Amino acid sequence: MMARVRGHAVTGQMGMTVLDIPAFPGERFGMGFPEAIGDMNRTGWLNQSQPEWTQLEDGAWKQTGRWEGELSYELTVEPQEDYVDVRQSVTNQSNRDWPNSVAFNCFQCGGAPSIRDHECVRHWVATGGELKRLPNIPRQFSPRPTVQLYSVEGAPAGMDLPFVANFHATPDVVLEGWMAIESRDGKRLVAAVSKPAMFLFQNMEYSCIHSGAGFGPLRRGETGKALTRLYFVEASVEEWYGRMKGELG
Repeated sequence: MMARVRGHAVTGQMGMTVLDIPAFPGERFGMGFPEAIGDMNRTGWLNQSQPEWTQLEDGAWKQTGRWEGELSYELTVEPQEDYVDVRQSVTNQSNRDWPNSVAFNCFQCGGAPSIRDHECVRHWVATGGELKRLPNIPRQFSPRPTVQLYSVEGAPAGMDLPFVANFHATPDVVLEGWMAIESRDGKRLVAAVSKPAMFLFQNMEYSCIHSGAGFGPLRRGETGKALTRLYFVEASVEEWYGRMKGELG
């Protein structure tokens, strides 16, 4: 049996370092899960909070956190041979119903020389079942030119989601709920996929990609769940895409 990818939590922060990856020996990736979470109309940025990490069996980790009077959340990080599953839940503890809810999950690739891509020329997405390089997708330039967000199939349009619309960087295009970066040698890739996905985000400055996990509408006291999977694979984009569709639909 192949060794599992290893995660190392950053004490007191929402961050985790992912390392010991068979397809990317000696390289490290970062996770900021979640950078923000909660009601799409009032999403809470949690970089000032003090999340708690607990190490579990088989290399897994659990993070819990809360925003007093607004929400509590929990996520479990489960490393496998060439991917990492992050299972998240959020509970609406506010005094109002949420029309939509989200976790803004950051997958940071800037620390991996073989994969980082500040120009996005090796970024891949899909629309209408067709794989496309990201430079072939329209952009909507904003005061932050390195940042771009995208609407996702099956989710409300980005401009109808206040958290997304506030960036003023969403083109008129709808993509599948994943984004991948191909390695420089074209033989490996990393990808972020959420089920369900609410929107996509990429930032050229840090070579980070996000598949925002959606929890749907949540009434007061309700809990929503979602999955984000991070892939670290030896495969072409086409090969990985077929595998991912078989695993996640």
